[in-house]
Amino acid sequence: MTKLLPLLCAATLLNISLLTQAQITFPINIHHGDTIETCAGFFVDSGGDTLTPYNPNENYSVTFTAASDNDEDAYLRFTFLFFDLGTGDFLDIYDGPDNQSPLIASGTGNDLLGEEIWSSGSSLHFRFTSSPSDTALGWWANIDCFTLCDAFYVDVNTPSGSFDFCPDVQSVTFTADAGYLGGNPDNFTGNVNYIWNFDGHIQEGATVTHNYDGPGAYPFRLTVTDLTNNCTLDTIITVRFGIIPTFENTAPSADTVCSGEVFTLAGSANITPWTGFPTVVDTLAFIGYEHPFTSTLTFEVFPDDAQIVFLDDFDRVCINIEHTDFGQLEFELECPNGTRVQLKEQSLGGAHLGEPVIFSNIPGVGYNYCFSTSPQYPLMSETSFQFHEYTDQAGDYHFNQPYLPAGTYTPLESLEAFIGCPLNGTWTLRAEDVVQGDAGHISGWSLFFNDDFYPDSLIFSTEIVDQRWFDQNGNEIGTNPVSTSIDTSEKDDFFFTYRVTDNFGCQWDTTVMVTALPLPVGEIVSELEIPICEGDSTVLRVVADLVGAEDAWKFQWMLEGEELEGRIFDTIMATQIATYMVRVTDTITGCFDFFDISITDQDCTIRVPNVFTPNNDGINDLFEVENLEHYPGSVMVIYNRHGKKVFEHNDYYGNWWDGANQPDGTYYYVLTYTRQGERRQTQGVITIIR
Repeated sequence: MTKLLPLLCAATLLNISLLTQAQITFPINIHHGDTIETCAGFFVDSGGDTLTPYNPNENYSVTFTAASDNDEDAYLRFTFLFFDLGTGDFLDIYDGPDNQSPLIASGTGNDLLGEEIWSSGSSLHFRFTSSPSDTALGWWANIDCFTLCDAFYVDVNTPSGSFDFCPDVQSVTFTADAGYLGGNPDNFTGNVNYIWNFDGHIQEGATVTHNYDGPGAYPFRLTVTDLTNNCTLDTIITVRFGIIPTFENTAPSADTVCSGEVFTLAGSANITPWTGFPTVVDTLAFIGYEHPFTSTLTFEVFPDDAQIVFLDDFDRVCINIEHTDFGQLEFELECPNGTRVQLKEQSLGGAHLGEPVIFSNIPGVGYNYCFSTSPQYPLMSETSFQFHEYTDQAGDYHFNQPYLPAGTYTPLESLEAFIGCPLNGTWTLRAEDVVQGDAGHISGWSLFFNDDFYPDSLIFSTEIVDQRWFDQNGNEIGTNPVSTSIDTSEKDDFFFTYRVTDNFGCQWDTTVMVTALPLPVGEIVSELEIPICEGDSTVLRVVADLVGAEDAWKFQWMLEGEELEGRIFDTIMATQIATYMVRVTDTITGCFDFFDISITDQDCTIRVPNVFTPNNDGINDLFEVENLEHYPGSVMVIYNRHGKKVFEHNDYYGNWWDGANQPDGTYYYVLTYTRQGERRQTQGVITIIR
């Protein structure tokens, strides 16, 4: 909502700041019970100034009445330039001659600081009470008078409560409501005439709707007349429609990544200020050796004496250009009085500007390169190259190309040389390619000064207040820029949305694509079950979950994180108790992953008892051999003392001899087993005791 007062009130408000000691003050304690007729002076507390506190237990009242020097009725306005009351202390203000009039304000603490109190009639009554203990510094209020029409105002509102809109809004409804500050006079009937002038399109009524073509700033005039009191208010209101940003240079740090690889999403929302006059030259010009570029911009919107006084008065000059080699170029800007500043000179090159079509005169994609008083980069010749890939306008793909990023650069010569240049007049940009060979194109240029120079209705810019990234499922990843990764088991394209919000509440977005490649999928398997027996070795082998995938794999084994020279095959003999790791690279995609396995050992020594007691007491009832589980297929043969075989089993582990049908006594055993591929045998004596 915008509350608009008559234009003549501006002079009245200005007088508030012109405080002089010559004006009379009216302390409330001295004038207690008085009726003061005045249109000037200062109303103060009993302290008399803003340094001396008032006293406790005060209870004072005073009435002010407007003094009229002409036939028009006069009204009062009090502007509280200072207000500081203690807890429990109150200044009550009544719209009339006494405390039986309507109470329009009751202030304590700092409530009324900076506030204006308007009367609806000729009088205002004040009553001040202070508590027994707490005091403060009181108040200081300026007194002035106004006529009825001075207090005439109009509230203009829109359904959103704002006059800033997104550019997709096609029409706006305005509602106006007129009245008088301090309260409407008794004869105010609401018989108000509203006339809206939208650039020559006239509408009448308290509520109107107007169509817009946004973006831009659109002023309109509203004339409001109270037909009863013949008060008229004439004002201009500006409606603004936001600027659609461009997303040049919004891109991932890599177009293709491996699953799990961290990459960065960097967004760039660029807003060109809207102007009601030319600030940009749109063109398409070839620039090459013997084909220089010269263009002009003429300004006539500034005051006649407007000139550059400080360095910051000059904002920036921008060139939209693509060129194969930036080092061949020279740029120069000339102001209306003939002063020239060289922005760039010939230098060592090696990188391009924008996205040129190499070895062709087909126009490429230009980037905006600016020269500013507050640059982002140093001189172009001192700025490090960046690298990108792109498909040019001819359809050719370029990989890992060096280029200078778009942005603001430091000019070769200081822009201070333009101090003293008039803003109005013709500004000239010159660009020249001084070396034969490479070439490019200029798509336009622009020139901006400090925003304070421009009339509000002729130039404005929105501001990006929030920047966020979202994945293709709409989940927020983080604010801009953001690092993220993609987990995938197959090659796929993933889309990410960069969304920005401006200070008008408008949202804009763009989408980028990243191709994600799967990692090698597999595991390390051991020839022997882990843990292995102490002193043994085992063969480790990498196997793929996907049949045939290992055909494209490259291997590098590591022991405790250190690469093993020459161990580049899918198998390795593990001879140490340690963690073995292998880096597997898919030579087709370049993606790699790590697999590891920890080799541990255990005591596998075969321990054969020399006695057992098969008496069914649950203790030592069987002829069990400790650690035999590590030697499957072991053969046990048992003989009595006469050499007769009494027991035999070809897989003895778990198939223990219980001595059944054999008497107590001594027996002989022969245990045959295999270790590390070698057949071994142990033998001894076992005694049965029941």
